[in-house]
Amino acid sequence: MSDAPVMGINLVKDFAAAGDFEKKHAPYIWLEPQGDKVVVNVEVGHEVAHPNGPDHYITWIELYAGMAPIVRLDLSPVVTHPRFSVPVSLPVGTVIRAIEHCNLHGLWAYEVTL
Repeated sequence: MSDAPVMGINLVKDFAAAGDFEKKHAPYIWLEPQGDKVVVNVEVGHEVAHPNGPDHYITWIELYAGMAPIVRLDLSPVVTHPRFSVPVSLPVGTVIRAIEHCNLHGLWAYEVTL
């Protein structure tokens, strides 16, 4: 895939099968059970680093449980890393979706089910 700007939300359905361009942009999610909660970890550039300079960077990441927003992380270039963790108490079967915005390549999403 080229580095051309992308429009709409790009949902990566299978992270393992995604190409480097998709892995660089998709917000990877992994879950860690912690007592009666689950820690949701989100990172953009998990396997393929995303640039983080003034001209190309991740501007924000949002996390949803179904359609309900959980958290939003706004980022600045150079000094931040697009990664966070948040403990949640949600029922099994809840779809967790992360959406991120790259200032050059638009919106990217990935989801997992608890």
